[in-house]
Amino acid sequence: MFPLTLVQYVKLGLCVAVLAFSWYLGFSFANNRFLEYKADQATKTAQIEKDYQAKAAQIESYKNAQIRDINSKLVDAVNELRKRPGRTESASSGSCGTGSTLFAEDAIFLRREAARADEVRAGLEACYKQYDTLSK
Repeated sequence: MFPLTLVQYVKLGLCVAVLAFSWYLGFSFANNRFLEYKADQATKTAQIEKDYQAKAAQIESYKNAQIRDINSKLVDAVNELRKRPGRTESASSGSCGTGSTLFAEDAIFLRREAARADEVRAGLEACYKQYDTLSK
């Protein structure tokens, strides 16, 4: 009725149990190694992110200092430019190209545009620095 003896069935059962137990031990060992690797990578990634954020904050503070400097120079320049004569109905046909004969309104407008361009340039430089920092 049974092709194998009872002892052979017991041996076969023990072999299957040993194989299952060894598979479990191998899986457990590999899984633990993987979890350690994953935790190590997470720690390294967090440290790299912290370093990049510190560099980005330093670049941002430098950019903000530049913009504050630009704005303070703008305020000083506008105060000085307000002392110029205002625009009149009769336009002078001065041939001077230095800007010293500009009316107050025109000079203030141009100085504000120059300050705005300097702010954009400072932001662009900060963007380039931050990108270069990350791409190293």
